[in-house]
Amino acid sequence: MPEQQVFLCGVPYRMTNRGPMFCLSSNSNGVRWEFHTTPYDSDDLEQLLRVFATDLGLECSFRFPEPIDQFPTSRHEAPGDIHAYLLRVDVEYSAWRRRDEFRRRWCLSDEAQSRVRRKPIQRLIDNAVRKLEEWKS
Repeated sequence: MPEQQVFLCGVPYRMTNRGPMFCLSSNSNGVRWEFHTTPYDSDDLEQLLRVFATDLGLECSFRFPEPIDQFPTSRHEAPGDIHAYLLRVDVEYSAWRRRDEFRRRWCLSDEAQSRVRRKPIQRLIDNAVRKLEEWKS
């Protein structure tokens, strides 16, 4: 049986007076919003931060050193596991290298829940909100 691929997923957020806002991404011509994911090719977690800077124009830092969730890829993707990390957005650029390929949308948790289709991603939003609330208290 071939070894399953590991994918890194970033859950970028920024805090507002209305609570955390999450940055969803989509292909420029796509209609599906999700959290940006990349294959994990090495033991370098910083790879995820570089991908976010290049693909989405977001400079981020890890909020927690461990993933906030882990779940299998969908049946329409390469078999593997997704490891999701909560990323604090430190800088947001209005122009970035791959802006013609990817777009981003900031949402409060309720809107983000309604825009994503996959149940594991919806649970991921709940986990992120819960983790941020625990961290604040």
